[in-house]
Amino acid sequence: MARWLLSLVTMLMIFMPAGMGLAAKPIVYLQPISTYYSSINNIHLDGTDKRQLDSMIKAKLKQMEADGDLPYELQELAAAEHHSTHEHLVEDDRIFLYPAIMVSSSIDTANNNTLDTAYTSTVIAGISLLFCMPEENLDIDRVTDEGNTVSLRLLGIVPMVESETIGIPVFDSSKNTWLNMRKEPVSSIEKERKVVSLVKKMLNEDISFSNIKANLKDDKAKLGMETYQVMDVGMSSQAAQSMFAGKSAEEIKFLVGYNFTAAYQKRTKRVVYPPAVGSNALADKMLDAAYKISLDSVNGRVNVSMSNPKHPIRLDISGMASDTVASGDNVYTFLHKVWLSKSPVEGSEKGELSRLNERTVKLPKGTTADYDDKMVYCAMLMGLAQELGSQKLDD
Repeated sequence: MARWLLSLVTMLMIFMPAGMGLAAKPIVYLQPISTYYSSINNIHLDGTDKRQLDSMIKAKLKQMEADGDLPYELQELAAAEHHSTHEHLVEDDRIFLYPAIMVSSSIDTANNNTLDTAYTSTVIAGISLLFCMPEENLDIDRVTDEGNTVSLRLLGIVPMVESETIGIPVFDSSKNTWLNMRKEPVSSIEKERKVVSLVKKMLNEDISFSNIKANLKDDKAKLGMETYQVMDVGMSSQAAQSMFAGKSAEEIKFLVGYNFTAAYQKRTKRVVYPPAVGSNALADKMLDAAYKISLDSVNGRVNVSMSNPKHPIRLDISGMASDTVASGDNVYTFLHKVWLSKSPVEGSEKGELSRLNERTVKLPKGTTADYDDKMVYCAMLMGLAQELGSQKLDD
């Protein structure tokens, strides 16, 4: 009897179509890399950079698919089938994956560390993998002679961010001089290369699709049901208001929001929309209870819509302070501290965290400052935002 059952099972395995009885993975169509249309991206990536990034992303995803680490089946479309500004998509249930450069920015400083000027550049790269479906009921009247901007609905997102400083000098006290000091501003080409290398690092270390498995289904009723988003980054600290104003204030708000978002999504496995803050705020206008983010693709502008998040999050740069302590013989201790708060507070997490940066150096004669305060605060705030988003939420 047992032998008969074994034979029957073997026959069924031979003649059963592949995949029958197993939950089929959704098919996802990979699109070329896009760029978030925002002033935050002051490092321009040329065609060569983007082609290199496209190859890196495709290779990484193919490797993950071969290793069984993708919750979907990856397919590529021919260039002619990529979304274009002249397409009008209605009732198309295909899922598209848009890798998007959300941040390609640098914080550049010129520090009078010696009689010369030392230049540094902190390069920040943020990439998000956006899983989208065409929006329902696209209005044909919106199609013009210039075409119709592709409109998509966000299903899930995998955000990542990394930063690195180029040109940090080291003071050699035995020789009373600075080493590895950049006497010229960091070139745009070097910044571009750094962005590419940071994206490669993120692809190798930070990709996880655990938060979007349930969303990659042909069930549009679930969209926006359990979503989170940083809706505001306040600046209640008067010191912060004095340090950051105008465009720099909007940029640091977006950087804080994006760093928090990447850490929060990685920790909680939730669907967390891109932050609705910054000079090109996603929340500038609400149309039909949805936010839109614009991407520049090789085939034109792509608008990605997001329903109002069910769980809005608000951050606040609540404190900022600095001090310099002189110990004599040109020895100085530089102190910087920042506070960042989050609401609502969830579970056992703390609603406000602080970070202190302390550095003691012996400066050459005639030097009054070691490094630019704004760069220090930016780096501290981005790190603190990641720490705030990485907290455990369970009681």
